Amino acid sequence: MDKYIETKDEALERVTFANKEDYCKIFSFAENWIKTQFKQFSADDLKEAYFVGGGAEIKQPNVIGAVFRDLSKGGLIFHHGFTKSKHKVAHGRDLKTWISLEYKLKQSNNASNKNNLKLEL
Repeated sequence: MDKYIETKDEALERVTFANKEDYCKIFSFAENWIKTQFKQFSADDLKEAYFVGGGAEIKQPNVIGAVFRDLSKGGLIFHHGFTKSKHKVAHGRDLKTWISLEYKLKQSNNASNKNNLKLEL
């Protein structure tokens, strides 16, 4: 008996399709929110900002993963490390941390400015 094993991308596609309204609301919020983040952030940070900003309850929490996948594929966010989840129900699970494109460009610009310094003695 063959069992079909769903890949992570297939699962996120299924979640996105089944929760299109939530996905669109969260993606739209995230697209704007990440542009203001000049520090690393995680999915917990995005969810907190979404709810504090008046976002409606999410029917399927896995839709957040689909949002992050698509932001990453679109070059709007970049993996930057790991942190532990803030939520008790997650039991300290590791979460990826991300930086926004804007923050990455700012860091790059700051680094290139260091090379342009001309010190005179």
